Formats: sequence, C-alpha cells, structure tokens
Amino acid sequence: MNTNSISKPINRMLVAVAFVFAALNSVANDYSSVAVNGELLTQEQLYVLQVQLGTAIPAGNYLLDGEGCWLNLTTGVSGCIGSVNTYSRYGSGERTSDGSWNQYSHSAGMGVGGTSDGCIYTTTGWSNC
Repeated sequence: MNTNSISKPINRMLVAVAFVFAALNSVANDYSSVAVNGELLTQEQLYVLQVQLGTAIPAGNYLLDGEGCWLNLTTGVSGCIGSVNTYSRYGSGERTSDGSWNQYSHSAGMGVGGTSDGCIYTTTGWSNC
C-alpha cells in the first residue's frame, strides 16, 4: 500500500479541522466581554461605545435604563452617564451634569440629595420641596 494515498486524506482532514477551529475562534474573538441588557457586544460595538462615552468599559454584564443609568451585575457597581462619583471619609455619592447630587453618610446611616432647582431631600423622608 502506498503511504502517499493514506497521508493525503489525513492531511485534508487536518486542514479541514484546522479551518473549522480557526473559524470558530474568529467568531468567538469577535465578541467582547461586555453585555448590555442581555446582548453580548461585539468588539466593534464595544469600541464605538467607548469612543462615544470617552471612557473604557470594564468587562461585565450591564443593565442600562432609558435615563443613562447603569448597573454592572457582575460587580454591583452602578452609576449614571454624565455623573461624577464623589467619596469622603464618611460615605460616597455622585453629582450629575444636570446639577443633581446625592451623598450617603455611613456614620449618619442615611442619604441626602439635591436637585438643580434647590430642593434638598433625605432618605428618612424630609424634604424642603
């Protein structure tokens, strides 16, 4: 028996298997490690989103509402687009581009916030509006 006649089908099979694995790998590499509202983003979609927002987006499974607020279900971190997180030795909060703000005080055990029109409120139910 000619060994050439045996090696040709084996070589063709190896090339076919390598082609299938390469195709599967390229499809797998086309997706990022970021999902938004249950949809896995492609690398291109993630890049465009990061350019639009002007920031890197860490890997995770995100929920995004219609107001631009998000929650990373993987880490529990949340925020709103256009907001700045603030930190102090007593707690943390955020300021948004519309002038709203909130702060949670660990020592007081409550939060306080305000809006751009001057309303101030607490998580205990007090408000001046």
